Amino acid sequence: MPTELPAPETRRWTRHKIDVRLRVSFVLSDGKASDAFGRANNLSHGGIEAYIPCSITVGAAVQAELTFPDCSKEVKVKAVVRTCAGFRYGLEFTEVSGEVREMIAKTCGPFRAGV
Repeated sequence: MPTELPAPETRRWTRHKIDVRLRVSFVLSDGKASDAFGRANNLSHGGIEAYIPCSITVGAAVQAELTFPDCSKEVKVKAVVRTCAGFRYGLEFTEVSGEVREMIAKTCGPFRAGV
């Protein structure tokens, strides 16, 4: 079971430690499509933190493909890069289906707005 990480007061959602492989697709500054593989480090209802060894611009739209812990189906989620420290990225979900929300809830617990 993933471990819950402490969250600063400004966080909207609690982070949960995970360790899963992911593939991120994005568009480079020259307009060319690219993708890279990385590791997701933690998950919340609002996004995911991942180590992705390539340069992705903060504000860039991405699509992440991954398999959540305790789930067998690979899923795709759309997100935007909100933070970057070296190759460590904070991705905020922008489009998540109901089915994927259920998978996230298996790891993070039920969604509670405003928490």
